[in-house]
Amino acid sequence: MSRTWTAIDFETANHDRGSACAVGLVRVRDGVVVDRYSTLIRPPRQVGFFSRHNTAVHGITAADVADAPNWPRVHARIVEFCDGDPLVAHNAAFDMGVLRQACGHTGLSHPAWEYACTLALSRRTWAELPDHKLPTVCAHIGHRITRHHRADADAEAAAHIVVAAMDRYGTASLTELARAARLDLRRMGAAAPRPAPAAAPPAPAGGDRFGRWQRDAQAPLPEPSPDADPSGPLYGRTVCVSGDLVSMDKPEVWRRVAEAGGHPAKNVTRKTDMLVLGRHEGPGRTAKHVRAEAYRERGQRIDFVTEAELLALLGMATGS
Repeated sequence: MSRTWTAIDFETANHDRGSACAVGLVRVRDGVVVDRYSTLIRPPRQVGFFSRHNTAVHGITAADVADAPNWPRVHARIVEFCDGDPLVAHNAAFDMGVLRQACGHTGLSHPAWEYACTLALSRRTWAELPDHKLPTVCAHIGHRITRHHRADADAEAAAHIVVAAMDRYGTASLTELARAARLDLRRMGAAAPRPAPAAAPPAPAGGDRFGRWQRDAQAPLPEPSPDADPSGPLYGRTVCVSGDLVSMDKPEVWRRVAEAGGHPAKNVTRKTDMLVLGRHEGPGRTAKHVRAEAYRERGQRIDFVTEAELLALLGMATGS
């Protein structure tokens, strides 16, 4: 009946989901924390570079993880710690993606995981909140989160959200809680071991603007996650970004939108119904902005949102 479960949170070195650089675990039994584990991680070598966007969020650098355990060692510890019980995480599609992709980079097998998303749970349980970012929900339930974007602190916060929701619904297990909140427990299938892919040259952490534009243009767009919450505000939306965001680069935006069930897009088309307005150095509006306004004048619904508004829709704090 899932009376024991583990809250998990990852931080990543860059936009690749497999670039795990820290993990926090909090094990809960019958509503009481019974164990904790956290560590820095040396990311798989294929994706071992640190993006300035990610470092600006969590403060972890390549030097910090130089002597940290590698992913195979940490993954073995995660499996042992969780002991086959379900996982919970805030925006669980992200954390499950880290587990899946880091194992893929290193050729590891992984077990099947049953899991619940506290972002979706918060939206169902406390719909009256202005947003469902981790700090907002924690403030509402009376849990003080003082080190947001530290993996151990964020895992602890997710655990407290589940316990508070169980108190709200009068349930004692994840299975009962999911039923009361009208949410399904998700399941990530097991994967067998396979040869690790050859290491690719590390992508540069910075680089000139033109080079970054070229990399973004060549990067594939992710498909909407089948694990996304259908009641989420980006589910089914086609989202394009104009300009640059402070908190993350475009491939990271695309992954976040896809995890939320949206359709990321590189250009404004007749399918676009949301345009994120980022910064740009030129005068006036960007070409995407002008094109979107032209479509709106013809009757197409396109919402213009700021970076801060996008982060709120994603359930993320500013800078995450």
